[in-house]
Amino acid sequence: MSNIFKIRPAATRFPVAGMVAGAIGGLIGAWFKLGWEVIWGPRALDRIPEPAVLVTMFTHHPTSATVGFVIHFSFSILSGVAYGALVEWFPIMALGIGTAFGLAIWLGAHEIVMPWMGLTPPTWLLSANEQGSEFFGHAIWGFVIGVFYEDFRRRFVKTPAPTIELHPVQILTTEIGVKETTHDKR
Repeated sequence: MSNIFKIRPAATRFPVAGMVAGAIGGLIGAWFKLGWEVIWGPRALDRIPEPAVLVTMFTHHPTSATVGFVIHFSFSILSGVAYGALVEWFPIMALGIGTAFGLAIWLGAHEIVMPWMGLTPPTWLLSANEQGSEFFGHAIWGFVIGVFYEDFRRRFVKTPAPTIELHPVQILTTEIGVKETTHDKR
């Protein structure tokens, strides 16, 4: 059986270093996502940003842009901490150098939780422009977290982060028992 779903051995895990490296990755990722939103806006111009809607729901008062930035950066840093901790235990979480993680956050937050809470309209009412911006923005955001997590973890621990080898032939032969053969090239 393949080892891609196995838990990393305790001797190779450094959860505190992973979480700190993830937090740094999350901070840098927040800046990248903010820049992405300037290039390709994530919502219609007439819609209130989600952090402002969230704060207004709980306080019944309008909020400032500063509070929106605090929420944006806090969410990104906490997501980076979660990424760092998860990759230390489950190397499969590093799939796509964080891209899969970013897309999982997009799916969970933007497609399920935020519409359910009433922070955004239902996903089927959002334009392709908004959906595309969030999808690609989160893919890039997750990738940035993954890259900086790997870099800073290596600086702290002096060894590479736990990763998985995804060689297609190895996975195929391991998972379904197909034996690798050499073919005659006549």
